[in-house]
Amino acid sequence: MTVTLRDARISSSDQEWIRSVYRSYLSELSVGRSGLFPALGEWPAREEEFLAGWLQDPAAQPFVILLDGQRAGFALVVRPPAFPRRTVDYRMAEFYVADSARRRGVGAAAAALLFARFSGEWEVLEDEHNRGALGFWRRVISAATQGRYAESRVSGEVRHQFRTTARPAVPST
Repeated sequence: MTVTLRDARISSSDQEWIRSVYRSYLSELSVGRSGLFPALGEWPAREEEFLAGWLQDPAAQPFVILLDGQRAGFALVVRPPAFPRRTVDYRMAEFYVADSARRRGVGAAAAALLFARFSGEWEVLEDEHNRGALGFWRRVISAATQGRYAESRVSGEVRHQFRTTARPAVPST
């Protein structure tokens, strides 16, 4: 099993694939949390705006996660604005692994590649009721930092903050 990352800005077919699975991603986020995320079809025009923003925002880096060369997920890493005060260098803004690639270490490997690629202060936020995401990120961040991270709860979200350091070059396409 080989997990790699590819810049989603390069290929229109990668962008179209993200569009094709984006509703599944939103649907998962909205389960049990009515009002936080739009119901399928509720904001079709807004979905296009969100995705277009990923590709046009110079502070955002969209990736396609590949498993043995096949699309298996996506991630969006952003640099928060410096004003009024930047407390982290990078935020995992979006992260999704397709059902067919789950529970195989794909997400953990992709997250490790992203943490290695972007050295600095990181932040990952999850809904406090999303037990699957909480468990996943606690395991992955603990492994990446040897347990050196801070966790806090604010306004219904769990915030993980940690530092990564430069590592040898990581595979990407």
